[in-house]
Amino acid sequence: MFQAQTTRIAAIAVFVCLRVVTSTAWGEDGSGSVGTSRGPDRHGSDPIDLTVEAEEIVFSDVYSNSGSTPMWCYGNTLIVRLGEEVFVSATESLPQFKPLNDCRWVLMKRTLGGWAQQQADEKGRQREPCLLGCLPPDKLVLSSNPTLLGPDASGGGPARPELVVIEAASPKSPCRSLLPGWNGNPRFNQHSYRAMGVDAERGEVILFQDVGLSHAEWALLDGDGQWTGGRLNWPPYAPTDLSPYGARHPRVHYGQVVLQDRAVHYSGCSAYDNWDRVRTYEDMNLGVVSDGRPPGMVTRQRGNRSRKLYYTRTDRIGEEPFHEWIEVDNTFADGGWLFPGDMYLDAEGSVHLLWYRGPMLRTLRDKQYPDIRRVYSIEYALLREGKVLNRCTLVQAGEGHDGAVPTDLDRECMPSVGPDGGRIVGAPLATPRLHLSPHGRLFLVHHVPDGAALSQNPVLEIDPDGTCPAPAPRPPQTA
Repeated sequence: MFQAQTTRIAAIAVFVCLRVVTSTAWGEDGSGSVGTSRGPDRHGSDPIDLTVEAEEIVFSDVYSNSGSTPMWCYGNTLIVRLGEEVFVSATESLPQFKPLNDCRWVLMKRTLGGWAQQQADEKGRQREPCLLGCLPPDKLVLSSNPTLLGPDASGGGPARPELVVIEAASPKSPCRSLLPGWNGNPRFNQHSYRAMGVDAERGEVILFQDVGLSHAEWALLDGDGQWTGGRLNWPPYAPTDLSPYGARHPRVHYGQVVLQDRAVHYSGCSAYDNWDRVRTYEDMNLGVVSDGRPPGMVTRQRGNRSRKLYYTRTDRIGEEPFHEWIEVDNTFADGGWLFPGDMYLDAEGSVHLLWYRGPMLRTLRDKQYPDIRRVYSIEYALLREGKVLNRCTLVQAGEGHDGAVPTDLDRECMPSVGPDGGRIVGAPLATPRLHLSPHGRLFLVHHVPDGAALSQNPVLEIDPDGTCPAPAPRPPQTA
C-alpha cells in the first residue's frame, strides 16, 4: 500500500530529437517535400532518425496520500516550450498540512546547469497538479485550484480556481492570478478534473472544471482579456447502467481539449460499473450491497471502471451549443477499461484521437472469467465533423499477441488505500502521445517498460488521412 512517508516520486524528462531524412527520390528541387501530400509513401522512402539527447530528473518528491499524483492531469500537459526555453509545472507535497489539500505548484525551468525552480505558490494549497500552457511570444499560463479551507483543515472542501500568468522571460518575477469569469457562481471543490486548451494564434485560453456529477463549467479568456463562461453537460446514464455514486450522468473526465478559432473539441472517459457480464451489483460477488448499491469505492476493488470514451465539439464556443456526445469506444465486451491519450486537430479540421485500452485485473479474470483474453492496446481514430471516419489499433499486446505491453506490469493489482480509507486495486496507465514534426508528419510516441532489459519509447507514424500501419511488433531486447 502507498505510504506517504516512504514513497518517492521522480518526474523524468526525456528529450528526443526527431529528424526527417529526405531521400533523393523526392527531387532536388524540393517538390513533394516531406510533410506534403505529394511524393512517395510516407512510410517508405522518408525514414526518421531518432536520437535521445537528454534524460533528466526534473524533480523528486514524497508521495501525498491525497488520491492524486504529479501526473494526475492525464490528457493535458505539464511541460511546454517557448523558443529554446523549456518549463515544467511540478508538484510539491507539503507534509505540514493534512490531505487532501497538501500540495502546491512549482515552476521549473531547464537551464545550462540543470533543472532549476523559478517560483512556487506561496499561499495556495491544492490536491492536483496544475496544467501548463504557453501564449507566444512571452507568457506562460498555469491552471491552479487552491482550496478555501484553513491551514488546519483536512479532507476536501471548496476551492477557487485561478489562471496564473507568468512572464517567460523573467519566470522568477511575481506572477499574476486571474479569476476566471464563470457563468454564475459554481461551487468548485478539490476534485477538479480540470482541462485546459490554448489557442496560441489568437492568444486565447479555455478552462474546464467539474461541478458535482452533472456537468463541467467552462471559462474562455479571449485575446482582449475578456472572459466568457458556460456549461458543458454530461451525457445521461441509461436506465440499465450501474452508475458509480448513484449519479445520473457519467462525468467525462480526464478531458483533453483543443481550442482553435473559437472551435472547441473535448474528449474524455467515463466510469461504468456494468459491462456485458455484469448487469447487477450482485453479479460482482462483492458481498457488500446496501439498498441495491455498494457503498463508496467498493467496486474499485475490481479494478478500473472507465469503460467509455466520449467526444463532443462546438464550432463556436459561447455562440453555438456543443453537439451531441459521440461514443467513440467502450470495453463492455471484455470487461476491461480505457483511458484518454492525446488529441490533435489538423489544418483540414480532422481530429486525431488516441487512447489506451487495458484488460480487467488478472486475479479477477482467473477467478471469474477464465475465457476472456487479457489484451493491452493503443487505439487511434480519425474524426471529422463529429463522425468517426477511421479507427485502428496501433499497438496490441497480451494474450494472443506478441507486441510489447505499453504499461508497467509490475504495478498491476497493487492495492492502495485512499485518504477516506477506501481500498483501490491498481491498474497502471499508459500515456501515449501524438507528436507533430516540423514538416507536418504525425507520430505516436509511447513507453514500453518491459522488464529490466527493456525500456523504450517506440515511434510509429500515422498518415494524415488516418491510414494506420500494422500494430507495432515487440521492440528488440537491448542490453
